[in-house]
Amino acid sequence: MPSKELINWNSYEHDEKGITTENPDLIVKMHEKRKRKGETLVEYLKGMKTVNVYGEGNPVIFTYGSTLMSVLEALHAGNIKATVVQPIYLEPFPVWEVTQYKNTLGIVIEMSSTGLFASLLKEKTGINPEVVIKKYDGRPFDPQDLADIIKEVL
Repeated sequence: MPSKELINWNSYEHDEKGITTENPDLIVKMHEKRKRKGETLVEYLKGMKTVNVYGEGNPVIFTYGSTLMSVLEALHAGNIKATVVQPIYLEPFPVWEVTQYKNTLGIVIEMSSTGLFASLLKEKTGINPEVVIKKYDGRPFDPQDLADIIKEVL
């Protein structure tokens, strides 16, 4: 139920009552509190499904969000055998499920000009994909074109 109180946000740290503060000790306390909450959330999520996995075999294709359907259609169109790993969310990153794919041929397929998902994957799990396939023109991947690209990099 939404609060009937007016809530004002800013970039300052706040105390337990939501009052802004510049007190260094209180700032540290609130950061540590959020860190504990994050750790508790991770432990809770470890008991839930946090990654979707489709197919089997190499390569292992990492993707997320709506790109998944283009990837699955491309594998079907190109008759390509692969494992597709799709984290359901990116924060907290489900390291506990994704690291099992560390020593495999990895391909990242993402809708990004900078390879941000590939960077996140490397930062969080140590997985450094062999290939990053990027598209950033605002249109989804065409499954046949994507299948051709995947075959080319394999």
